[in-house]
Amino acid sequence: MESLMQRIMKKYPRTVIYDKLHRGFVYTCIGLTLYGTVILGEHFYRYFRYVRPQIEASKAAAERELLLEGSAEKII
Repeated sequence: MESLMQRIMKKYPRTVIYDKLHRGFVYTCIGLTLYGTVILGEHFYRYFRYVRPQIEASKAAAERELLLEGSAEKII
């Protein structure tokens, strides 16, 4: 009859160790992908919510200013 220590200290086959390492690597990749998706989504949200409207407002203000001066050109 084996003692408790001998059962705990049994050597794992290499495939079990490789499987655990592979599973950990896959979970790390999944986590990084989810984290990156959240960060990218946050950047898109910030751009479309704050930055883009400011750019459009400054273009519109510059266009109004040119129209008041008498220029007929449109700002691109």
